[in-house]
Amino acid sequence: MAEAKINESCIIGLPTCGYAYNSSRMAFIATPADEEFTLELEVLQSLLSDKGYESYIALQRLDPAKLAFCTKICSKIITSQFCIALLNSSSHKDHKEIQIPNPNVHLEYGLMLAFKKLVLPFQREGDGLAFNISPLDTILYTKGNFKDKADRAIDTAILEAGTTSRPTRALTSNETIIKYMAVRGLTVTNVSSDDASALYRLGSPLGFLLLNGPEIVYFGLFDREDSKEVMFRLKLLLQNLHQAKQKFDAETVKTLTPERVAYYYGLWDQLRVEVLISKELDKDRIQQRVQELTNDMETVPWTLLTEDDVLARIDQEYKDIGDV
Repeated sequence: MAEAKINESCIIGLPTCGYAYNSSRMAFIATPADEEFTLELEVLQSLLSDKGYESYIALQRLDPAKLAFCTKICSKIITSQFCIALLNSSSHKDHKEIQIPNPNVHLEYGLMLAFKKLVLPFQREGDGLAFNISPLDTILYTKGNFKDKADRAIDTAILEAGTTSRPTRALTSNETIIKYMAVRGLTVTNVSSDDASALYRLGSPLGFLLLNGPEIVYFGLFDREDSKEVMFRLKLLLQNLHQAKQKFDAETVKTLTPERVAYYYGLWDQLRVEVLISKELDKDRIQQRVQELTNDMETVPWTLLTEDDVLARIDQEYKDIGDV
C-alpha cells in the first residue's frame, strides 16, 4: 500500500484535518444522482467489492450536523486509494435531448486532480464534456462494454496505487519450498538481462517470484492469503501475460528477425504459473473462478498447489531414489 502522507493544508481555510492520503482501501466515486446511471454504479460497486475494496459515493451518505464538504467529500477523496468519475451529462427530466453537466461531479473531479489522485474518468460515447475538462483523456464506454472496460481500468488502478504490493516472503524462510525448487530444477532468476527484467516486471508488483530452469515459473507464495486475494493476484498476472502476448503479436513481431521471433515464442512456451495456497482454502472453487475470469485470455499453464501437493512431489523424488 502507498505510504500515507498527512494532509497539512485545508483548501477552504479550516484547521488542518489530519487525514492521510491513500489510507483507506476505498475508491471514491463521483457520479450524478440520476437513475440513468444506475447500471454504471452497480457495476462499479460490484467490481470493487469483488476486489476487496469499498466504494464511496458521497450522495448516498448521510452525516447529520457535520460539514458535508469536509466529511463526505474532501476527506474521502484524500483517504481513497484511487478515484472514479462518471463525467456524463444528465438528461433533462422533461426534454431528454437537453444534456446538463453535473456541477457536483465537476467539483469532485477538480478536487481529485488538485490532490493528484489516481483518477479513472469515464465518459459515455457520444457525450460531450465541458470545455474546461474536455482536453483531459477519458475512458470512453458504451452500455455494452462498460463492465469490461471498468474491470480492466480498476485492475490497472490497483496496481498503480500499489495496493496489492506486500513484501515478498523470502524463499529461504521455507525449507519445503527450497526442496521443491531443487526437485524441479528451479532457481531464482537473475533479472539483469532485458528479457528477464521484462518478464519479472509482469509479476513482481503482484508478489510473484520469477524462477527458471527447465521451465520459467512465476511462483506465488500466497499460503497466507485469503481466496479473494489469491484469485485477484493470479487473474491479474494472467491478464498481464495475455496483454503482453497480444502486444508482441500485433506490434513487436514486426520489428524482429524471424530468428528472434522464434526465440520469444519459445520463451512463451516455457512459461508456467504456480501458486501455493493454504490447504484450508477451497482449491477447486478458486480454480473454477479464475478460469471464468480468464476464459477470454490466451493464458499460460497455471497450477494451484497446497503444502500437501508440494510434499507429495518431494516424496516422489525420494521414492525415485529408492533405498541406499
